[in-house]
Amino acid sequence: MAKVLTSLHGARRIGLSATDELLINGTKLSGPTRYRGNSRAVSPVWLNSAPGDALADPGYAFTLFDDFMHPVSTTVSDTTAWVVQSDGATGTPVFQDAAGGVFNIVTAAADNDYVGRSSVTQPFLFAAGKKLWFECEFKVAEATTNESTWWVGLSDTLTTGGMQANTSGPLASYDGALIWKTPETAMTVNFETSNAGTQNTLSAFATSVTNVWQRAGFYFDGKATTSTITPSFWNGTTWVTGAAQNITLSGLEEMNVVWGIKAGPTAAAETFQMDWIKVTQVR
Repeated sequence: MAKVLTSLHGARRIGLSATDELLINGTKLSGPTRYRGNSRAVSPVWLNSAPGDALADPGYAFTLFDDFMHPVSTTVSDTTAWVVQSDGATGTPVFQDAAGGVFNIVTAAADNDYVGRSSVTQPFLFAAGKKLWFECEFKVAEATTNESTWWVGLSDTLTTGGMQANTSGPLASYDGALIWKTPETAMTVNFETSNAGTQNTLSAFATSVTNVWQRAGFYFDGKATTSTITPSFWNGTTWVTGAAQNITLSGLEEMNVVWGIKAGPTAAAETFQMDWIKVTQVR
């Protein structure tokens, strides 16, 4: 039950929710220190004035969210339409019979074979005054230690799913922001903002753990001309927030939501398990 007090000015109702969130007129301005009944610390991504319950009005913000609990078949979601990104030689995707909904995508057993998903349209654009929050929860049990690479985020360019071959990382030119695991050689997690061929890259700001549910996300502050995007990563135990990276807004294009995985040189089939994915942006 919310513990809401009325300010002396009488114009605003200020107080705390039952989970210790600061409320002003019913809007959450900060998150709880921990989830109720859950030992995980709250995600830093959503502490940046993310829209609260009072801002559920679709005139304020819009959201893409899929919990992968409503399949119309073993491979197709009934909540969000996803476009397959692959080289045509991938394994079989499948919805898992798991509490909370889980969707698996699988590569073929071949070096550089990739598979991913992208939103059908490009509904998101980094623009002045349009704050954005991105986060997802997933697991990768690496078939070959260190070799796979996975990526999540936003991109306007879907060539090879958004990732280059071998150890090269994200595409050399795209508009967007990606969090990804170092390809083929390590479990480090990296972040990058990109305006065409101009990238700001934060290397090894976190470490991924195999076969553990993890969360990756970022917050776009929407400042005019040059904005910043701040990445966060949860490795199953602790949250790490990386240094904010600049992105120049001029010339940016609308972006797809993207996520995918690529096999390494040992050519073992790799599986990416997506629990949920959410992107919210101010209109």
